[in-house]
Amino acid sequence: MQMFPLESQTSNIVTTRRDCGPDRSSTTKSLMPSPILLDTKARVLIVHHTPLVRSGLVALIQATGRLAVCAQTDDAPTAREMFVEHQPEVVALGLTLHRGNGIELIKDFRRLNRTARLLVLSAREDPLSIQRAFRAGAHAYLALEDDSSEVVKALSRISEVNLYASPSVMRRLLESLATNQIEPARSEVKPLSDRELQVFSLIGRGFGASKLATELHLSVKTIETYQAHIKEKLGLHTAAELSEKAAHWMLHSMRRNLQLRKLIKTAA
Repeated sequence: MQMFPLESQTSNIVTTRRDCGPDRSSTTKSLMPSPILLDTKARVLIVHHTPLVRSGLVALIQATGRLAVCAQTDDAPTAREMFVEHQPEVVALGLTLHRGNGIELIKDFRRLNRTARLLVLSAREDPLSIQRAFRAGAHAYLALEDDSSEVVKALSRISEVNLYASPSVMRRLLESLATNQIEPARSEVKPLSDRELQVFSLIGRGFGASKLATELHLSVKTIETYQAHIKEKLGLHTAAELSEKAAHWMLHSMRRNLQLRKLIKTAA
């Protein structure tokens, strides 16, 4: 990630209470978004599975002088608890998390407080992930390769109730539209939930049930339940059919993304 100076991180779950302003947990929030007031420091919750990314975001956010990190974690259930406790105005999160999925977390945050601004910072730059993140309720999407100035710009834009995609992400979306690469409404994977799609893609990369359970911090039984649901939704009958289907879909996605990268290089 070409963003900012990085610091070592010794704990996956850290809560910072200073500079977070008064406790607003009892404040009644409007259902309609309103601009973040910049005369007080807005609370920021950081949820990302990479310690270096979290520490880098902390340094960048604190340096703005207008924002304060209230809490940080790499764990989805803990993030929900922190969101309720700290009532952050902004959440910066990744899509791959311990014991959870970033897309589902975005949906949860939107249900809990529709006024919070949600910024995604992810290594997943495929059009489907970007599309699903915005549909879930994200306000901004940045790639890990983006410069730190893009993070600052995104924070500024979403504080004014705007949507934002970094230039690299926007190029992906535009090229995808131009070449019909964004998953159509009748895509074969459309019936899958975001969590099921994550499991499906990992199966396509050769992950078995045990490895999936380790990767996603779930039980093998839970993984087997996901596999059963995926087979039912896609009309598959055996584990072999599921593996073959997932591998084919992943190969197609990789080829599509490679073509997209070539188009972007040519355009640049």
